[in-house]
Amino acid sequence: MSTVLSAISVFFIPAIITIIILYGLYKKAAVYDLFAEGAKDGIATAVEILPFIIAIFIGIEAITASGAMEWLESILGPAFELVGIPKDLISLILLRPVSGSGSLVLAERIMTDCGVDSFVGRAAAVMVGSCETVFYVLALYFGVTAVKKMRHAFAAGLIGYVAGIFASILICQVI
Repeated sequence: MSTVLSAISVFFIPAIITIIILYGLYKKAAVYDLFAEGAKDGIATAVEILPFIIAIFIGIEAITASGAMEWLESILGPAFELVGIPKDLISLILLRPVSGSGSLVLAERIMTDCGVDSFVGRAAAVMVGSCETVFYVLALYFGVTAVKKMRHAFAAGLIGYVAGIFASILICQVI
């Protein structure tokens, strides 16, 4: 089965690109011109998003370099352990809603320290794979679009995130 999936994965993206080009030619569209226009729009979007991404990374670095993360871990540790969440996961839980790449670094550190097959390592892997970067997504999408009122997006994102954390813990306890 894995050899079949490996073969499919090698040809998947080239096949999709070929299908798109052939469809564009079939519809008599200027495929290259449309591609160039899309690339220009993509670069413009990247330039619009860049300040928000830089602000998030600076904030994360300030929190970790200042020692605030360790302080929060020591304060929140007993409350998290009361609900069955190991202290080793606190920094990941606090950082994941803000930064996907920052949380990947933390997950790697957790797995190096605790082991990939440990409860904490497995829970970290499930959290990184299933929990959304709520603040990053909201800052990115609402910062770039004309929509300025988040309404229920923030609350729904946090509720989903907390549910993902508890589901990760529960799944790793069962397995």
